[in-house]
Amino acid sequence: MPELPEVETIKNDLRGLVVGAGIERAELRDERLVEEPSPEDFVRGLGGVRITGARRRAKHLVVELSSGEALVFQLKIGGQLLLVPPVEEPTRNVMLVLYLDDGRRLFLRDQTEFSRARLLGPEGLEDRLAGLGPEPFSDEFTVGYLRERIGTRRAQIKPLLLDQKVVAGIGNIYVDEILFDARIHPRRRASTLSAEEWARLHAAIRRNLAAGIEHRGTTVRLYRDVLGRPGEHQNHLRVFEREGEECPGCGGRVVRERVGGRGTYLCPVCQPEDGGKGDQSLPLEVESREGEG
Repeated sequence: MPELPEVETIKNDLRGLVVGAGIERAELRDERLVEEPSPEDFVRGLGGVRITGARRRAKHLVVELSSGEALVFQLKIGGQLLLVPPVEEPTRNVMLVLYLDDGRRLFLRDQTEFSRARLLGPEGLEDRLAGLGPEPFSDEFTVGYLRERIGTRRAQIKPLLLDQKVVAGIGNIYVDEILFDARIHPRRRASTLSAEEWARLHAAIRRNLAAGIEHRGTTVRLYRDVLGRPGEHQNHLRVFEREGEECPGCGGRVVRERVGGRGTYLCPVCQPEDGGKGDQSLPLEVESREGEG
């Protein structure tokens, strides 16, 4: 599922590859993609406009248009935006095609069919994004904010970090890596974390998301960038989908459990559920796993 690093990578690709191009027309192949306005108004609003910018807010990809409206994508589990050419034209699971004025086309493909899009004016866009928490790299997102926002909650820490109203952009892959890095069990109640643990957690959030961006995202299954390339961060994951493998921190075994209804990967030694110190020996930088297996 595209999380903050994946959407950030796609946004950067769009800025370099399609910003400035005109959209001659849009072909909507699956009306389920469009949440607002009507499919007819959606297609009409995308004809004869120019792409003036691209930005990201949480997991939302915002394509700015010369009309003053914004094309907002949520790529959900398997959405891919592919630029043709150079990418080979997809023939299956295409939900939308944008025909650009230079002969290229931008395809939205999603075999899960869960991707959604909106065409919004300034007020609609503001309303859509208003309830989101701060961006992890913003000045607003401090250790103090994190502790004040959820530090008195008795809820488990993993579901709280997945709440987009608390912090924007974190999903299931990165939250498992973040909690492992911070040596915090996903079931720990937020109200039980110490000042030191809040500081470790804040640092781990920024460190792991920054690494995901540097490695151009994580391709576990479906994620691709605009040129159809997989990310590289899957080669640096330490616990996510590593069940039964050796923990890089203590040499024990990574386990899979369900926390908050989500499949969750952790090391029970490094991340003790009772809040013990666990193994603190893992360096912040870990070697690539590329080529293993």
